[in-house]
Amino acid sequence: MRPAAGGDLVKRSGEQRDIVITIDGPAGAGKSTVAAALARRLGFTLIDTGALYRGLAWATREAAVPLEEGPALRGLLDRTSVRLDGGRVLVDDRDVTVDIRTPAISQLTSRLTALASVRDKMTPIQRRLAAPGAAVLEGRDTGSVVWPEAEVKFYLDADLDTRARRRHDELAARGLDTALETVRDDIARRDRQDMERALAPLVKPEGAVVVDTTGLGIAEVVDTLLRVVEPARCCTRS
Repeated sequence: MRPAAGGDLVKRSGEQRDIVITIDGPAGAGKSTVAAALARRLGFTLIDTGALYRGLAWATREAAVPLEEGPALRGLLDRTSVRLDGGRVLVDDRDVTVDIRTPAISQLTSRLTALASVRDKMTPIQRRLAAPGAAVLEGRDTGSVVWPEAEVKFYLDADLDTRARRRHDELAARGLDTALETVRDDIARRDRQDMERALAPLVKPEGAVVVDTTGLGIAEVVDTLLRVVEPARCCTRS
């Protein structure tokens, strides 16, 4: 996957736009919660790239389409619309926001994102959403592939046990009774899949500020990020 071209997607001559911020990291590092809080504090648009992929994974499961390159998957990609509407994820205008937050969809998503045809469909959508600026992109390849020109890049991480507990609590809050050990194994498996895939693997993007969220509350992490963001915004406005 080629990085975003620097031309008209980034900044046309004479135009002013606010910065783009990317937040990458493994499952359970706090990316989604932190990105949403940071976007609210800044008045920026939140672009949850992982939610878009989850929506597509949900669509493949509903259609019983094999997760492999071929006519069936290409046909699904051609006819399926996945979009964000505020905090909602819509697949062909059906709200699947709750349905996509399960361990099963997480595993399907990790497999799906390793396919070139899927990346070819979704990455341009994500780039178009980020192009106006004043955006926080959250996912696993936002700073390395989707918007490598971002003025500020973060990579959030935490130890495996902490990430497993967080994900377990999230699932429990949704009424999903899953053993902690199962959640831990699922996250470890997805770490391997995301980091070892050939296409757009999970990496620390070049120039990213690494933040270990182990033992930190959401407000503490957001404040840490803001201390990096605010000087960058001042520089781009001068």
